[in-house]
Amino acid sequence: MNTGILISTLALTAIAAAQNPTQLDKLTAGRLGNTIAMQISFAPANQLLLLFASQNAGPTPLHLVDPSDSRVLSVGSELLGQAIVMITSPSGGALYSCNVPNNPALNAFKFHWQAVTITFSAQLFGAITNDVVTLTGLPDTGVLAPTALATPRSMGVTIVDRNNNPAQYDVVVAGGGTGSLTSASGVASSELWDYRRMAMVASPAMTNARSLHLGVQLADGRTLLIGGANATSGVTASCEIYNPNTNSFTATGSMATPRALHAACRLADGRVMVAGGTSTLLPDVPAAIAAARSSVEIWNPATGQWTAANPLSGPRLGLALTRLPDGQVMASGGLQYAPIFGVPNASTVATVQRWNPATGAWTAGPNMAQPRCGHHGSQCLLADGRVLMTGSYNITSYATAATATPGNGAEIYSPSQNAWTTVNMPTARVLHTTTRLGDGRVVVVGGSQGTLIATSPIANVDVFNPATNSWSSAPMLLAPRAGHAAELMPDGTLVLFGGQNTTSAVTTIETLRF
Repeated sequence: MNTGILISTLALTAIAAAQNPTQLDKLTAGRLGNTIAMQISFAPANQLLLLFASQNAGPTPLHLVDPSDSRVLSVGSELLGQAIVMITSPSGGALYSCNVPNNPALNAFKFHWQAVTITFSAQLFGAITNDVVTLTGLPDTGVLAPTALATPRSMGVTIVDRNNNPAQYDVVVAGGGTGSLTSASGVASSELWDYRRMAMVASPAMTNARSLHLGVQLADGRTLLIGGANATSGVTASCEIYNPNTNSFTATGSMATPRALHAACRLADGRVMVAGGTSTLLPDVPAAIAAARSSVEIWNPATGQWTAANPLSGPRLGLALTRLPDGQVMASGGLQYAPIFGVPNASTVATVQRWNPATGAWTAGPNMAQPRCGHHGSQCLLADGRVLMTGSYNITSYATAATATPGNGAEIYSPSQNAWTTVNMPTARVLHTTTRLGDGRVVVVGGSQGTLIATSPIANVDVFNPATNSWSSAPMLLAPRAGHAAELMPDGTLVLFGGQNTTSAVTTIETLRF
Protein backbone atom coordinates (compact mmCIF):
# COMPACT_ATOMS: atom_id res chain seq x y z
CA MET A 1 0.00 0.00 0.00
CA ASN A 2 1.33 3.44 -0.98
CA THR A 3 1.13 5.51 2.20
CA GLY A 4 1.42 8.71 0.20
CA ILE A 5 -1.87 7.96 -1.60
CA LEU A 6 -3.66 7.56 1.72
CA ILE A 7 -2.15 10.71 3.18
CA SER A 8 -3.00 12.88 0.21
CA THR A 9 -6.52 11.45 0.33
CA LEU A 10 -7.06 12.00 4.02
CA ALA A 11 -4.97 15.20 4.46
CA LEU A 12 -4.39 14.29 8.08
CA THR A 13 -3.84 15.85 11.59
CA ALA A 14 -2.52 16.13 15.32
CA ILE A 15 -1.43 15.14 18.92
CA ALA A 16 -1.69 15.72 22.78
CA ALA A 17 -0.80 14.66 26.32
CA ALA A 18 -3.50 12.86 28.23
CA GLN A 19 -4.45 15.00 31.21
CA ASN A 20 -4.25 18.39 29.53
CA PRO A 21 -7.59 20.25 29.58
CA THR A 22 -7.43 20.79 25.82
CA GLN A 23 -9.32 17.85 24.31
CA LEU A 24 -9.31 15.97 21.00
CA ASP A 25 -12.11 13.57 20.07
CA LYS A 26 -13.18 11.60 17.01
CA LEU A 27 -16.69 12.24 15.71
CA THR A 28 -16.93 9.52 13.05
CA ALA A 29 -16.00 5.84 12.83
CA GLY A 30 -13.69 5.97 9.80
CA ARG A 31 -16.13 4.16 7.51
CA LEU A 32 -14.78 4.12 3.97
CA GLY A 33 -16.95 6.24 1.69
CA ASN A 34 -17.68 8.56 4.61
CA THR A 35 -15.47 10.97 6.58
CA ILE A 36 -12.94 11.10 9.35
CA ALA A 37 -13.96 13.99 11.59
CA MET A 38 -12.16 15.43 14.61
CA GLN A 39 -13.15 17.97 17.25
CA ILE A 40 -10.83 20.07 19.40
CA SER A 41 -12.33 21.67 22.50
CA PHE A 42 -11.15 23.71 25.51
CA ALA A 43 -8.17 25.08 23.60
CA PRO A 44 -6.94 28.68 23.95
CA ALA A 45 -9.19 30.99 21.92
CA ASN A 46 -8.23 32.42 18.53
CA GLN A 47 -4.94 30.58 18.38
CA LEU A 48 -3.06 28.81 15.60
CA LEU A 49 -3.37 25.02 15.96
CA LEU A 50 -1.63 22.13 14.22
CA LEU A 51 -3.33 18.74 13.93
CA PHE A 52 -0.99 15.81 13.25
CA ALA A 53 -1.54 12.20 12.23
CA SER A 54 0.83 9.27 12.17
CA GLN A 55 0.74 5.54 11.59
CA ASN A 56 2.65 5.02 14.83
CA ALA A 57 2.46 6.27 18.40
CA GLY A 58 5.81 8.02 18.42
CA PRO A 59 7.01 9.40 20.73
CA THR A 60 8.07 12.66 19.10
CA PRO A 61 9.94 15.05 21.47
CA LEU A 62 9.00 18.68 20.95
CA HIS A 63 12.58 19.72 21.68
CA LEU A 64 13.35 18.62 18.11
CA VAL A 65 11.69 21.89 17.09
CA ASP A 66 11.89 23.94 20.29
CA PRO A 67 14.93 23.02 22.48
CA SER A 68 13.25 24.63 25.48
CA ASP A 69 10.20 22.30 25.37
CA SER A 70 10.62 18.97 27.18
CA ARG A 71 7.17 17.62 26.34
CA VAL A 72 6.54 14.68 24.03
CA LEU A 73 3.84 13.98 21.44
CA SER A 74 2.20 10.56 21.18
CA VAL A 75 2.44 10.47 17.39
CA GLY A 76 5.30 9.61 15.08
CA SER A 77 7.30 12.19 13.20
CA GLU A 78 6.97 10.82 9.64
CA LEU A 79 3.99 13.07 8.77
CA LEU A 80 4.74 16.23 10.73
CA GLY A 81 5.09 18.08 7.45
CA GLN A 82 1.51 17.07 6.55
CA ALA A 83 0.03 18.84 9.59
CA ILE A 84 -3.38 20.50 9.20
CA VAL A 85 -3.31 24.19 10.13
CA MET A 86 -6.40 25.63 11.87
CA ILE A 87 -7.40 28.60 14.00
CA THR A 88 -9.35 27.92 17.18
CA SER A 89 -12.67 29.69 17.64
CA PRO A 90 -13.40 32.36 20.28
CA SER A 91 -14.68 29.52 22.46
CA GLY A 92 -11.51 27.46 21.97
CA GLY A 93 -12.90 24.90 19.56
CA ALA A 94 -12.01 23.64 16.10
CA LEU A 95 -13.40 21.03 13.71
CA TYR A 96 -11.64 19.01 11.02
CA SER A 97 -13.14 16.61 8.51
CA CYS A 98 -11.86 14.81 5.41
CA ASN A 99 -13.48 12.41 2.98
CA VAL A 100 -12.32 8.78 2.93
CA PRO A 101 -12.89 7.04 -0.42
CA ASN A 102 -14.62 3.66 -0.41
CA ASN A 103 -11.43 2.01 -1.59
CA PRO A 104 -10.64 -1.50 -0.22
CA ALA A 105 -6.94 -0.58 -0.27
CA LEU A 106 -7.65 1.87 2.57
CA ASN A 107 -9.31 -0.75 4.79
CA ALA A 108 -7.96 -1.28 8.34
CA PHE A 109 -5.59 1.70 8.43
CA LYS A 110 -4.77 2.81 11.96
CA PHE A 111 -3.83 6.42 12.67
CA HIS A 112 -2.70 8.23 15.80
CA TRP A 113 -3.84 11.86 16.09
CA GLN A 114 -2.84 14.77 18.32
CA ALA A 115 -3.03 18.56 18.17
CA VAL A 116 -0.93 21.38 19.57
CA THR A 117 -1.39 25.14 19.60
CA ILE A 118 1.31 27.61 18.48
CA THR A 119 2.00 30.59 20.76
CA PHE A 120 4.92 32.32 18.99
CA SER A 121 6.14 33.29 22.48
CA ALA A 122 9.19 32.22 24.45
CA GLN A 123 7.91 28.63 24.13
CA LEU A 124 6.72 27.92 20.59
CA PHE A 125 4.14 25.27 21.45
CA GLY A 126 1.21 25.89 23.76
CA ALA A 127 -1.61 23.55 24.74
CA ILE A 128 -1.36 19.89 23.70
CA THR A 129 -4.38 17.66 23.37
CA ASN A 130 -4.76 14.02 24.33
CA ASP A 131 -3.96 11.52 21.58
CA VAL A 132 -6.67 9.64 19.64
CA VAL A 133 -6.58 6.49 17.50
CA THR A 134 -8.81 5.91 14.46
CA LEU A 135 -9.23 2.75 12.40
CA THR A 136 -10.71 2.79 8.91
CA GLY A 137 -13.09 0.08 7.73
CA LEU A 138 -15.18 -0.98 4.76
CA PRO A 139 -18.95 -0.40 5.16
CA ASP A 140 -20.65 -2.93 7.46
CA THR A 141 -17.51 -5.09 7.47
CA GLY A 142 -15.43 -6.32 10.38
CA VAL A 143 -11.93 -5.05 11.14
CA LEU A 144 -9.87 -6.44 14.00
CA ALA A 145 -9.08 -3.84 16.64
CA PRO A 146 -5.41 -2.96 17.13
CA THR A 147 -5.58 -4.58 20.56
CA ALA A 148 -6.98 -7.73 22.18
CA LEU A 149 -8.25 -8.87 25.56
CA ALA A 150 -5.58 -10.15 27.92
CA THR A 151 -7.85 -13.04 28.96
CA PRO A 152 -10.22 -15.14 26.81
CA ARG A 153 -13.75 -14.16 27.80
CA SER A 154 -17.18 -15.45 26.92
CA MET A 155 -20.49 -14.57 28.61
CA GLY A 156 -19.05 -11.63 30.53
CA VAL A 157 -20.56 -8.21 31.23
CA THR A 158 -19.66 -4.82 29.76
CA ILE A 159 -20.00 -1.64 31.81
CA VAL A 160 -19.87 1.79 30.22
CA ASP A 161 -17.52 3.93 32.31
CA ARG A 162 -18.27 7.61 31.73
CA ASN A 163 -15.83 8.86 34.34
CA ASN A 164 -12.38 8.26 32.86
CA ASN A 165 -12.18 11.09 30.32
CA PRO A 166 -14.31 13.87 28.81
CA ALA A 167 -15.34 11.55 25.94
CA GLN A 168 -17.33 9.73 28.66
CA TYR A 169 -17.23 6.34 27.00
CA ASP A 170 -14.68 3.78 28.11
CA VAL A 171 -15.92 0.20 28.58
CA VAL A 172 -15.09 -2.20 31.42
CA VAL A 173 -15.27 -5.88 30.38
CA ALA A 174 -15.91 -7.72 33.64
CA GLY A 175 -15.65 -11.46 34.18
CA GLY A 176 -16.77 -14.06 31.70
CA GLY A 177 -14.61 -17.08 30.99
CA THR A 178 -14.90 -20.44 29.30
CA GLY A 179 -17.40 -23.29 28.95
CA SER A 180 -20.99 -23.63 27.75
CA LEU A 181 -24.22 -22.27 29.20
CA THR A 182 -24.41 -25.21 31.57
CA SER A 183 -20.73 -25.53 32.41
CA ALA A 184 -19.52 -21.93 32.48
CA SER A 185 -16.33 -21.23 34.42
CA GLY A 186 -15.84 -17.60 35.40
CA VAL A 187 -12.83 -15.35 36.04
CA ALA A 188 -12.60 -12.44 38.46
CA SER A 189 -10.48 -10.14 36.31
CA SER A 190 -11.71 -7.17 34.33
CA GLU A 191 -10.21 -5.07 31.54
CA LEU A 192 -10.95 -1.56 30.29
CA TRP A 193 -11.38 -0.54 26.65
CA ASP A 194 -9.86 2.92 26.19
CA TYR A 195 -12.29 4.35 23.62
CA ARG A 196 -10.08 7.24 22.52
CA ARG A 197 -7.02 5.06 21.93
CA MET A 198 -8.78 1.81 20.93
CA ALA A 199 -6.70 -0.10 23.48
CA MET A 200 -7.35 -2.52 26.35
CA VAL A 201 -5.76 -1.53 29.64
CA ALA A 202 -5.64 -3.12 33.10
CA SER A 203 -8.67 -2.77 35.35
CA PRO A 204 -9.34 -3.95 38.94
CA ALA A 205 -10.55 -7.48 39.63
CA MET A 206 -14.05 -8.19 40.85
CA THR A 207 -14.53 -9.53 44.37
CA ASN A 208 -15.61 -12.89 42.88
CA ALA A 209 -15.03 -14.87 39.71
CA ARG A 210 -18.13 -14.69 37.53
CA SER A 211 -19.59 -15.84 34.22
CA LEU A 212 -23.25 -15.79 33.17
CA HIS A 213 -23.70 -12.91 35.61
CA LEU A 214 -25.86 -9.85 34.94
CA GLY A 215 -25.01 -6.16 35.17
CA VAL A 216 -27.63 -3.50 35.89
CA GLN A 217 -26.68 0.17 35.84
CA LEU A 218 -27.98 2.07 38.84
CA ALA A 219 -29.45 5.57 38.81
CA ASP A 220 -26.23 7.04 40.25
CA GLY A 221 -24.04 5.58 37.48
CA ARG A 222 -22.71 2.60 39.42
CA THR A 223 -23.39 -0.93 38.16
CA LEU A 224 -24.74 -3.86 40.18
CA LEU A 225 -23.30 -7.27 39.19
CA ILE A 226 -25.58 -10.16 40.08
CA GLY A 227 -24.90 -13.85 40.63
CA GLY A 228 -23.58 -16.10 37.86
CA ALA A 229 -21.14 -19.00 37.83
CA ASN A 230 -17.84 -18.98 39.72
CA ALA A 231 -14.45 -20.42 38.75
CA THR A 232 -15.61 -24.02 39.37
CA SER A 233 -19.00 -23.65 37.62
CA GLY A 234 -20.79 -23.31 40.93
CA VAL A 235 -23.72 -20.89 40.93
CA THR A 236 -23.32 -17.97 43.33
CA ALA A 237 -25.73 -15.70 45.19
CA SER A 238 -23.06 -13.04 45.72
CA CYS A 239 -23.32 -9.57 44.22
CA GLU A 240 -21.03 -6.57 43.91
CA ILE A 241 -20.95 -2.99 42.66
CA TYR A 242 -18.63 -1.32 40.18
CA ASN A 243 -18.08 2.35 41.00
CA PRO A 244 -16.75 4.38 38.02
CA ASN A 245 -15.72 7.24 40.32
CA THR A 246 -13.20 5.01 42.12
CA ASN A 247 -12.76 2.40 39.36
CA SER A 248 -13.34 -0.33 41.95
CA PHE A 249 -15.54 -3.32 42.77
CA THR A 250 -17.01 -3.77 46.25
CA ALA A 251 -19.26 -6.48 47.64
CA THR A 252 -22.90 -5.80 48.43
CA GLY A 253 -25.69 -7.93 49.88
CA SER A 254 -26.07 -11.47 48.51
CA MET A 255 -29.33 -12.82 47.15
CA ALA A 256 -31.27 -15.39 49.14
CA THR A 257 -30.90 -17.80 46.21
CA PRO A 258 -27.88 -18.53 43.97
CA ARG A 259 -28.78 -17.70 40.38
CA ALA A 260 -27.47 -18.19 36.86
CA LEU A 261 -29.46 -17.91 33.62
CA HIS A 262 -31.61 -15.40 35.50
CA ALA A 263 -33.07 -12.01 34.48
CA ALA A 264 -32.80 -8.60 36.11
CA CYS A 265 -33.80 -4.97 35.53
CA ARG A 266 -33.77 -1.63 37.32
CA LEU A 267 -37.14 -0.51 38.60
CA ALA A 268 -38.49 3.00 38.13
CA ASP A 269 -37.70 3.86 41.76
CA GLY A 270 -34.04 2.83 41.39
CA ARG A 271 -34.25 -0.60 43.02
CA VAL A 272 -33.26 -3.73 41.09
CA MET A 273 -35.41 -6.81 40.48
CA VAL A 274 -34.03 -10.28 39.78
CA ALA A 275 -36.22 -13.22 38.77
CA GLY A 276 -35.94 -16.91 37.97
CA GLY A 277 -32.78 -18.67 36.90
CA THR A 278 -31.26 -21.87 38.23
CA SER A 279 -29.35 -22.53 41.44
CA THR A 280 -27.05 -25.13 39.86
CA LEU A 281 -25.38 -25.87 36.54
CA LEU A 282 -23.93 -29.23 37.58
CA PRO A 283 -23.67 -32.06 36.91
CA ASP A 284 -25.80 -31.83 33.75
CA VAL A 285 -28.63 -30.08 31.91
CA PRO A 286 -31.44 -32.04 33.64
CA ALA A 287 -30.05 -31.01 37.04
CA ALA A 288 -29.88 -27.35 35.99
CA ILE A 289 -33.48 -27.43 34.76
CA ALA A 290 -34.74 -29.16 37.89
CA ALA A 291 -33.10 -26.40 39.98
CA ALA A 292 -35.02 -23.64 38.15
CA ARG A 293 -36.48 -20.99 40.42
CA SER A 294 -39.73 -19.03 40.42
CA SER A 295 -38.57 -16.71 43.18
CA VAL A 296 -38.16 -12.96 42.72
CA GLU A 297 -35.97 -10.65 44.80
CA ILE A 298 -35.54 -6.87 44.91
CA TRP A 299 -32.29 -5.10 45.85
CA ASN A 300 -32.43 -1.72 47.56
CA PRO A 301 -29.49 0.62 46.82
CA ALA A 302 -30.16 2.48 50.07
CA THR A 303 -29.46 -0.62 52.17
CA GLY A 304 -27.54 -2.89 49.80
CA GLN A 305 -29.86 -5.74 50.76
CA TRP A 306 -32.29 -8.04 48.93
CA THR A 307 -35.87 -8.74 49.98
CA ALA A 308 -38.32 -11.31 48.63
CA ALA A 309 -41.07 -10.27 46.21
CA ASN A 310 -44.04 -12.18 44.86
CA PRO A 311 -42.85 -15.14 42.75
CA LEU A 312 -43.42 -15.92 39.09
CA SER A 313 -46.14 -18.37 38.10
CA GLY A 314 -43.61 -21.17 37.74
CA PRO A 315 -39.89 -22.04 37.91
CA ARG A 316 -38.14 -20.56 34.88
CA LEU A 317 -34.61 -20.07 33.63
CA GLY A 318 -33.59 -18.10 30.56
CA LEU A 319 -36.53 -15.68 30.87
CA ALA A 320 -36.35 -11.92 30.21
CA LEU A 321 -37.32 -8.96 32.37
CA THR A 322 -38.23 -5.66 30.70
CA ARG A 323 -39.20 -2.42 32.44
CA LEU A 324 -42.08 -0.86 30.52
CA PRO A 325 -42.75 2.89 30.11
CA ASP A 326 -45.50 2.82 32.77
CA GLY A 327 -43.05 1.43 35.36
CA GLN A 328 -44.42 -2.10 35.29
CA VAL A 329 -42.08 -5.02 34.63
CA MET A 330 -42.73 -7.62 31.94
CA ALA A 331 -41.43 -11.16 32.49
CA SER A 332 -41.44 -13.02 29.17
CA GLY A 333 -40.78 -16.61 28.19
CA GLY A 334 -38.13 -18.85 29.67
CA LEU A 335 -37.58 -22.57 30.04
CA GLN A 336 -40.22 -23.63 32.57
CA TYR A 337 -39.82 -26.66 34.81
CA ALA A 338 -43.24 -28.27 35.35
CA PRO A 339 -43.19 -31.90 36.53
CA ILE A 340 -46.25 -33.95 35.68
CA PHE A 341 -47.31 -36.29 38.51
CA GLY A 342 -43.75 -36.23 39.77
CA VAL A 343 -42.22 -36.97 36.38
CA PRO A 344 -39.70 -34.28 35.33
CA ASN A 345 -40.94 -32.11 32.48
CA ALA A 346 -39.82 -28.80 30.97
CA SER A 347 -40.34 -26.73 27.83
CA THR A 348 -39.77 -23.26 26.48
CA VAL A 349 -42.87 -21.12 27.09
CA ALA A 350 -44.48 -18.05 25.53
CA THR A 351 -45.85 -16.94 28.91
CA VAL A 352 -45.90 -13.23 29.73
CA GLN A 353 -46.55 -11.74 33.16
CA ARG A 354 -46.61 -8.12 34.29
CA TRP A 355 -45.52 -6.91 37.72
CA ASN A 356 -47.22 -3.84 39.15
CA PRO A 357 -44.98 -1.81 41.49
CA ALA A 358 -48.03 -0.30 43.17
CA THR A 359 -49.38 -3.68 44.29
CA GLY A 360 -46.35 -5.97 43.99
CA ALA A 361 -48.57 -8.47 42.16
CA TRP A 362 -48.01 -10.35 38.91
CA THR A 363 -50.85 -10.55 36.38
CA ALA A 364 -51.08 -12.27 33.03
CA GLY A 365 -50.00 -10.32 29.97
CA PRO A 366 -50.45 -11.09 26.27
CA ASN A 367 -48.41 -14.18 25.49
CA MET A 368 -45.74 -14.06 22.81
CA ALA A 369 -46.52 -15.66 19.47
CA GLN A 370 -43.54 -18.00 19.95
CA PRO A 371 -42.07 -19.81 22.96
CA ARG A 372 -38.75 -18.19 23.80
CA CYS A 373 -35.84 -18.53 26.23
CA GLY A 374 -32.32 -17.12 26.45
CA HIS A 375 -33.44 -13.71 25.13
CA HIS A 376 -32.87 -11.43 28.14
CA GLY A 377 -29.43 -10.24 27.09
CA SER A 378 -30.36 -9.76 23.44
CA GLN A 379 -33.57 -7.77 23.84
CA CYS A 380 -33.43 -4.29 22.32
CA LEU A 381 -35.45 -1.15 23.05
CA LEU A 382 -36.35 0.52 19.75
CA ALA A 383 -36.38 4.29 19.31
CA ASP A 384 -40.19 4.30 19.15
CA GLY A 385 -40.54 2.53 22.52
CA ARG A 386 -41.23 -0.97 21.20
CA VAL A 387 -39.10 -3.91 22.37
CA LEU A 388 -37.45 -6.36 19.96
CA MET A 389 -36.91 -9.95 21.19
CA THR A 390 -34.71 -12.23 19.10
CA GLY A 391 -33.61 -15.86 19.13
CA SER A 392 -34.40 -18.80 21.39
CA TYR A 393 -33.58 -22.40 22.12
CA ASN A 394 -36.50 -24.52 20.92
CA ILE A 395 -36.78 -26.84 23.92
CA THR A 396 -39.89 -29.01 23.77
CA SER A 397 -39.18 -31.55 26.50
CA TYR A 398 -37.06 -32.27 29.55
CA ALA A 399 -35.48 -35.28 27.87
CA THR A 400 -34.35 -33.43 24.74
CA ALA A 401 -33.27 -30.14 26.36
CA ALA A 402 -29.53 -30.82 26.12
CA THR A 403 -29.70 -31.33 22.35
CA ALA A 404 -32.19 -28.60 21.49
CA THR A 405 -31.07 -26.07 18.86
CA PRO A 406 -32.00 -22.41 18.29
CA GLY A 407 -34.64 -20.96 16.00
CA ASN A 408 -34.85 -17.72 14.03
CA GLY A 409 -37.93 -16.45 15.84
CA ALA A 410 -38.17 -12.74 16.55
CA GLU A 411 -41.03 -10.52 17.61
CA ILE A 412 -41.75 -7.01 18.81
CA TYR A 413 -43.76 -5.99 21.85
CA SER A 414 -45.65 -2.70 21.63
CA PRO A 415 -46.37 -1.24 25.10
CA SER A 416 -48.96 1.16 23.67
CA GLN A 417 -50.91 -1.67 22.03
CA ASN A 418 -49.98 -4.34 24.60
CA ALA A 419 -49.47 -6.73 21.70
CA TRP A 420 -46.77 -8.72 19.87
CA THR A 421 -45.83 -8.66 16.17
CA THR A 422 -43.80 -11.45 14.57
CA VAL A 423 -40.68 -10.34 12.65
CA ASN A 424 -38.59 -13.50 12.24
CA MET A 425 -34.85 -13.18 11.51
CA PRO A 426 -33.08 -14.56 8.43
CA THR A 427 -30.78 -16.60 10.70
CA ALA A 428 -31.43 -18.96 13.61
CA ARG A 429 -29.30 -18.06 16.65
CA VAL A 430 -28.85 -17.55 20.39
CA LEU A 431 -25.95 -16.09 22.40
CA HIS A 432 -25.82 -13.19 19.93
CA THR A 433 -25.72 -9.44 20.53
CA THR A 434 -28.37 -6.93 19.52
CA THR A 435 -27.40 -3.26 19.21
CA ARG A 436 -29.48 -0.24 18.21
CA LEU A 437 -27.58 2.12 15.91
CA GLY A 438 -27.82 5.89 15.92
CA ASP A 439 -30.23 5.83 12.95
CA GLY A 440 -32.62 3.47 14.75
CA ARG A 441 -31.71 0.27 12.91
CA VAL A 442 -30.74 -2.78 14.94
CA VAL A 443 -27.70 -4.96 14.25
CA VAL A 444 -27.82 -8.62 15.32
CA VAL A 445 -24.32 -10.09 15.38
CA GLY A 446 -22.96 -13.63 15.62
CA GLY A 447 -24.36 -16.11 18.08
CA SER A 448 -24.63 -19.88 18.13
CA GLN A 449 -26.62 -22.53 16.31
CA GLY A 450 -25.38 -25.29 18.60
CA THR A 451 -26.98 -26.93 21.61
CA LEU A 452 -27.00 -26.05 25.29
CA ILE A 453 -23.93 -28.18 25.88
CA ALA A 454 -22.13 -27.74 22.55
CA THR A 455 -22.13 -24.26 21.04
CA SER A 456 -21.62 -23.87 17.29
CA PRO A 457 -20.79 -20.18 16.79
CA ILE A 458 -21.71 -18.38 13.57
CA ALA A 459 -20.41 -15.24 11.83
CA ASN A 460 -23.75 -14.04 10.41
CA VAL A 461 -24.78 -10.39 10.77
CA ASP A 462 -28.37 -9.25 10.15
CA VAL A 463 -29.82 -5.73 10.29
CA PHE A 464 -33.41 -4.93 11.31
CA ASN A 465 -35.18 -1.81 10.06
CA PRO A 466 -37.98 -0.88 12.50
CA ALA A 467 -39.49 1.55 9.99
CA THR A 468 -40.42 -1.36 7.74
CA ASN A 469 -40.20 -4.27 10.21
CA SER A 470 -37.82 -5.93 7.74
CA TRP A 471 -34.41 -7.62 7.84
CA SER A 472 -31.37 -7.49 5.59
CA SER A 473 -28.08 -9.37 5.77
CA ALA A 474 -24.67 -7.70 6.16
CA PRO A 475 -21.20 -9.14 5.45
CA MET A 476 -20.05 -11.96 7.71
CA LEU A 477 -17.79 -11.34 10.68
CA LEU A 478 -14.11 -12.12 10.28
CA ALA A 479 -14.68 -15.24 12.42
CA PRO A 480 -17.61 -16.94 14.18
CA ARG A 481 -18.37 -15.47 17.60
CA ALA A 482 -20.94 -16.34 20.31
CA GLY A 483 -21.38 -15.26 23.92
CA HIS A 484 -19.51 -12.05 23.16
CA ALA A 485 -20.32 -8.52 24.32
CA ALA A 486 -21.03 -5.52 22.09
CA GLU A 487 -20.98 -1.76 22.67
CA LEU A 488 -21.69 1.11 20.27
CA MET A 489 -19.07 3.84 20.63
CA PRO A 490 -19.88 7.58 20.44
CA ASP A 491 -18.22 7.80 17.01
CA GLY A 492 -20.55 5.07 15.66
CA THR A 493 -18.10 2.16 15.82
CA LEU A 494 -19.66 -1.12 16.98
CA VAL A 495 -17.10 -3.02 19.07
CA LEU A 496 -17.36 -6.78 19.78
CA PHE A 497 -15.44 -8.11 22.78
CA GLY A 498 -14.35 -11.74 23.08
CA GLY A 499 -16.85 -14.58 22.97
CA GLN A 500 -16.35 -18.13 21.73
CA ASN A 501 -15.23 -19.44 18.37
CA THR A 502 -15.77 -23.03 17.28
CA THR A 503 -13.27 -24.40 19.83
CA SER A 504 -12.74 -22.01 22.75
CA ALA A 505 -13.17 -18.57 24.27
CA VAL A 506 -11.26 -15.87 22.38
CA THR A 507 -9.40 -12.64 23.09
CA THR A 508 -10.06 -10.93 19.76
CA ILE A 509 -11.93 -7.63 19.44
CA GLU A 510 -13.72 -6.86 16.16
CA THR A 511 -15.00 -3.46 15.02
CA LEU A 512 -17.78 -2.65 12.53
CA ARG A 513 -19.02 0.58 10.93
CA PHE A 514 -22.67 0.75 9.80
